[in-house]
Amino acid sequence: MKSKFPKALFIVKGLLAEYGVEALRNTLTSMIPAIGIAWFAGLDYAIPFVLGTLNASLTDFPGYRKEKLQGAAWGIICAVSTTLLIGYSLPYTGFLIPLIALLAAVFTMFSALGPRIGMIGTTTLFLIAFVMGLKPVHVPQFALCVGGGTAFFYLINILHSTIDPLWELRKAIANGYRNTATLLRIKAHCYDADVPLEGLYHRAAAISIKLADQQETVRHLLLRERRHLRKDRKRGYALWLRAYVLMDLYGMATALDHDYESIREKLQPIGALAQVRALVLLVADGMEVASLKNAHDRPEFLLLEENMTALLRDLERLTLQHGGEVALMLNGAIANARTFLRSVHQLRNRKGDELMENFHAQSVDLSGFLPPLASGIRDMLDHVRSYSPLFMFSIRMTVLFVLGGALGALLSDMKYTYWILITIIVVARPSYLLTQQRNRQRLLGTLGGVVLGLTLIFVFPNTYMLLFLISLLLFSFLLFNKRYYMVSVFFITAMVIVALHLHEDTWTNVLLNRVLFTFLGCGLALLGWYLVPVRHQTNVSPLAGQALEAHREYFDEVNNYVSSGVKGERFEIRLARKRAFLALTKFSDAVLQSQREPGKSKYSNQLIAKIHVDLYRLQAVISSFWIQHNEDVLDADRKERIEGLLDELQSKVVSV
Repeated sequence: MKSKFPKALFIVKGLLAEYGVEALRNTLTSMIPAIGIAWFAGLDYAIPFVLGTLNASLTDFPGYRKEKLQGAAWGIICAVSTTLLIGYSLPYTGFLIPLIALLAAVFTMFSALGPRIGMIGTTTLFLIAFVMGLKPVHVPQFALCVGGGTAFFYLINILHSTIDPLWELRKAIANGYRNTATLLRIKAHCYDADVPLEGLYHRAAAISIKLADQQETVRHLLLRERRHLRKDRKRGYALWLRAYVLMDLYGMATALDHDYESIREKLQPIGALAQVRALVLLVADGMEVASLKNAHDRPEFLLLEENMTALLRDLERLTLQHGGEVALMLNGAIANARTFLRSVHQLRNRKGDELMENFHAQSVDLSGFLPPLASGIRDMLDHVRSYSPLFMFSIRMTVLFVLGGALGALLSDMKYTYWILITIIVVARPSYLLTQQRNRQRLLGTLGGVVLGLTLIFVFPNTYMLLFLISLLLFSFLLFNKRYYMVSVFFITAMVIVALHLHEDTWTNVLLNRVLFTFLGCGLALLGWYLVPVRHQTNVSPLAGQALEAHREYFDEVNNYVSSGVKGERFEIRLARKRAFLALTKFSDAVLQSQREPGKSKYSNQLIAKIHVDLYRLQAVISSFWIQHNEDVLDADRKERIEGLLDELQSKVVSV
């Protein structure tokens, strides 16, 4: 128990740093106006207003002002039009169920237009369920309040970005450093002979997928917010430097992925394994420091440099003492640590290298680093084919909305049947594995939230105290929602029980309905995968081929410069590394999504898992090839090893 509390405290501290500002802003944006509206106009106006603000808050993704304005337009139009359409259709069940089924397909397909519009589609599905459950008497009034709440949130959001246009970029860079530190801490366990490697590979792959998204966000904001970066040259340069160093240090982190079985076997007997692990953990601590505000002035960097320098001396002594294969393994760790120290030197001196200066001056073509943008309805139409996971998932959501709507109609004498649809929306995921995980998390979070909600009702009978607790529970839900789904369900369930207790109902009625309809929704969500399966396994083979080809191009770029004897950072290598990284994370995501899919052969599972691990190893040896070349510790047969791994992977990918 003692060991878990510091870990929980560390997680909450990280979440507050990553999402705390947004969670507090969104809580205040929802609660303060709602309390005023309830006081002066009544709950009939306040409830739909809060519904609009909370739904809109879930669609808040990093982006520049034009994107936020476009998102606001989509959000307001979808909220008002859908509320009117569903509200006026409520008396006609025979028309309502086909209507919500059609809307489920359309709004699910919104994901083809990017994460912001995709989330607007998802929140509009939530709105459908809430309108069906709340059954507004005055539909235009209800729609106006929902639209007002939606518009109010977007207004506050755009004002925030207007007042401080670079806050999302600063946050994205800081989060990138923190999550790279998390990746390094996972990899540090690879240098602990008592920790099984298989689970570590999966954890590293999962955090790498998240890092890919965060790095794309950094590139997107950095390259599309040029006007604001030019306006404040000093802050703009500092952000360019921090982003540039972040990408460098990720390259260093990937270079740690070596043949850990051999490393453990060779380094454990001479006591070097623990020293390398300590070195990696020091680098991770340095990444945490780099994520902080005014990192260049932090005294922690000096202490880290001293400790790392001492460890490097010990490792260099072991290198000379043992030589051979041990020396080659230790040279990799030494080169990575030197890369980190050189990057820290750039941060502390607030001065980048020559390539960084070219990036900042934009004297090179940076268009290859820009994430692709959705082009509109054509992107949705491109997915209308039987082998598109998104299209098949939209069909599944159509079927589930028919079943959920029909079940709600059959149980119309009971209240809160709309929780069936809400559970379907949040639990049903394209992949079988994620649907199972969401089911378990939803059920456990609901049961725990019921206990918390009832405890609060009995311990704090005062209405004003319960209103304060509702705000605190909402903040907690928004804080945990993007990272820890089960915990967010725990808080939102408790909030719903307390809020409905204050509004109209006895806690026993709320409790029975919440649990019953959550179980029904979870059951339907799991059934939906079997009715309309989305098999990610079909995408694994082509994505593996694309990832292998991207890494072959990455190796060719690195090898060309190594062969010519050129050192230092190179534009072409960074671009090739970025493409290889993104291709690998797409493949990795498909592998993780396809896990435990019914019907997969054991041989296929084992082969894909081996390709997955070997591709990460390939990325590592290519990255370390370049780093060790720059640090003059390159082993002679590194090129041949990479070429052999490429050929081996090619034969495996062909046989999938």
